[in-house]
Amino acid sequence: MPRFDFSGFFKRITGGKALAPEQVTGWAQWLEVALIPWVAIGLAWLARPDDPLLADTLFPWLWFAPVLIALRYGVLPGLLGSLPMLLNWLLADHFGVVPKDFSPEYFFGGGLLVLVCGEFSDVWRDRNLRMEETYLYVTERLSRLTKRHLLLNLSHDRLEQEMLARPGSLRDALARLRSIAIERSQDQLPMPGAAGLLQLLSQYVNIESAALYTVEERGSSLVLGALVTRVGDPAALTPNDELLRLALESRSLAHIASQDVSLESQSKQLVVAPLVAGNDTLIGVLAVTRMPFFSLNLENLQMMSVILAYYADNIRHAPDVRRVQERLPTMPALFAEELVRMMLMQKKVGIPSHIVVMSFGGTQREEIPAEFLRIKRGLDLYWQTQVKGQPVIAVLMPFASQASKDGFLQRIEDWLLSRFGGNFDSLGIHLRPIDFALEDPLEVLAELTKE
Repeated sequence: MPRFDFSGFFKRITGGKALAPEQVTGWAQWLEVALIPWVAIGLAWLARPDDPLLADTLFPWLWFAPVLIALRYGVLPGLLGSLPMLLNWLLADHFGVVPKDFSPEYFFGGGLLVLVCGEFSDVWRDRNLRMEETYLYVTERLSRLTKRHLLLNLSHDRLEQEMLARPGSLRDALARLRSIAIERSQDQLPMPGAAGLLQLLSQYVNIESAALYTVEERGSSLVLGALVTRVGDPAALTPNDELLRLALESRSLAHIASQDVSLESQSKQLVVAPLVAGNDTLIGVLAVTRMPFFSLNLENLQMMSVILAYYADNIRHAPDVRRVQERLPTMPALFAEELVRMMLMQKKVGIPSHIVVMSFGGTQREEIPAEFLRIKRGLDLYWQTQVKGQPVIAVLMPFASQASKDGFLQRIEDWLLSRFGGNFDSLGIHLRPIDFALEDPLEVLAELTKE
């Protein structure tokens, strides 16, 4: 038997988002807090002028107004929405229409109901915010992992074809580009390392003439900004260019052979590609005026999109990563980038994360870390360094609760027992867990890795 869609039916008869918008903030929220109770009170005076408090009815229907406000906005707005109920009582008393058996429990019970509903709203809005932040982080990380996997695949294929023609790998080139972006982020440039990005694209995608531009937000629309850098002699990108419009609307690469480009297109560009970070933030656009005909293929365009997205991710987090690496120079950029994200998530919505720092002493201090890194989990990030001649591994566990951290340590101890015949203490392994909710991980890591 098919189920009736009550939510869809309600949206159709009420106008959907008109009465239940996803988010109401600022003056609109307080306007609702002020208007809803008075509208309900006005209807009560029209319907029952002899009992505007609706105290003689079997149910105190008038309290639906502040209860609705409490469910939408929480305790404080609900209490403020209850004040008109007191004013309505004073008004009814002034006109002598208050029932003789009216009891103060009318306000006590109604106020208690508003408090309970407001507390319920606050708890669930907090939980919903946590879930939304977790979902956004997981979506962003999946996007970054997908792009890196594609880069690895493309780099492997390209290395097989051109190993003798080009020294080094795409991975090395991207690592250099990331380092340049992090180092030059202190110069407050809109796109630090942009010249290196164009050189990389010239080498691996064979662009001959291209330019990088910023993108500015004006109201709800995106417009073309200033020229950042260029290679060769590219034609200027105009704000009304059709490829630019398609790229900004779709937030994906647009090229001259695309099906969405009209036959009457007067664009002077072959390709316009946006620089979109993992959280869908638009950094800028790349306009390619000239490249070899045989290079304008799906593989090259795909590689161009992924390199640009990788660069956009790097410059979005470059200032924070640079500050972390200035304090902890041996920390890898990927570890620092994820550490910054986890610290922001903990500060913003209180989602827990942990770091476990393992210092290896004893006679097998070189063998155990090497074996340990071979069994590492894909979800965690690892930083291997040396402190006072001893190997140290820091394991960052995103979104790990206390129970998850304890379970991880128990699994490692079981592995040590089966592989090396001992536990943490007997093998000389010192553990230092770091709880993001209780300590500043940067402070603790700086202290632990101090020579």
